[in-house]
Amino acid sequence: MKRASTQAVSNFPKVGAGMLRVGILTNVPPVLREFGHDPDRTLAEIGMDTTMLADPDALIPFRSLGRLIQHCVVRTGCDHFGLLVGDRGSAAATGVVGILLRNAPDVGAALASLVKYLHHHDRGAVASLEVAGGLATLGYHIYETEVPAADQVHAGSIVVALRIMQDLCGPNWRPTEVRLPFRKPVDTEAYRRIFKAPLRFDEEQAALVFPTRWLAQRLQNVDQDLQREIKSLLDARGQPELADHVRRGVRAMLVNRKVSEEALAQSLNISRRTLIRRLEAEGLAFNSLVQEVRLEMACQQLRDTDSPVAEVAASLGYAGTSPFRRAFKRWTGQTPTEWRARQTPIPAS
Repeated sequence: MKRASTQAVSNFPKVGAGMLRVGILTNVPPVLREFGHDPDRTLAEIGMDTTMLADPDALIPFRSLGRLIQHCVVRTGCDHFGLLVGDRGSAAATGVVGILLRNAPDVGAALASLVKYLHHHDRGAVASLEVAGGLATLGYHIYETEVPAADQVHAGSIVVALRIMQDLCGPNWRPTEVRLPFRKPVDTEAYRRIFKAPLRFDEEQAALVFPTRWLAQRLQNVDQDLQREIKSLLDARGQPELADHVRRGVRAMLVNRKVSEEALAQSLNISRRTLIRRLEAEGLAFNSLVQEVRLEMACQQLRDTDSPVAEVAASLGYAGTSPFRRAFKRWTGQTPTEWRARQTPIPAS
């Protein structure tokens, strides 16, 4: 088992910026068939081939993921299609990262590994784990820009997070609360059936909330030598490109409103001065990358939720609505209200 698992790491694809492993998307064709649609014909309509989804270790652009799910929503008439695809997931959907989680000493260590190593599976989003007031919040945040059907991707991904927690804690595990970053669907039955927990829509992130006591739960039948070997092999692959690492880091930091060059440099194990020098060498500026991530987050919230503009501004760390409006108009040529009125999102359900 150990030899097979470490061999799997050696064969694990190196995921480039804006890409992810097919993973859970192998279940798109079966879900299409449940709705009476031929997967070959349905995918061909958007220039895709079902063979692209046959190998979980194959790579697909993150935006193509969104375009695929968006097309399936339109064809099936099922506005929670992404949710159903995610419902078939498990830790195994993340490949070698899932093996790493399953061999951690406890749930907290497993989730820390998920946060640290998710980029070996998914380079369009970032996972986060926040602990405060006796509650843990496991979040998933898209940072890739202009992703179609982001609501569907968020819904499916947070179901996969649920299945990961159930793999670690037992099949009957349930969160205290589920947060979803899109407007409340007309019919929430599918969400209630899958999550079996209180649902909160119009949130700024997709997240599972649960008591911190679960983090201390020990995992059974683990191989910590295998875990250390997998970590060593993944670490040897190095970090993502600097610009991508900054975007990932800024997206995670915006969750707790603490965005700084110092914090980012610390995550890279370098000094602030070295970070600035490396960014300048690549023709990049920290503040510009922060604004890029903020704009994508603003657009996602304005498009997919009914959150007031003031709440969107606060979630992005602005001191008030006025500076946010000015910044948004400078970016887009429109006020947040004008931009939102021109959007035609696919509803979540």
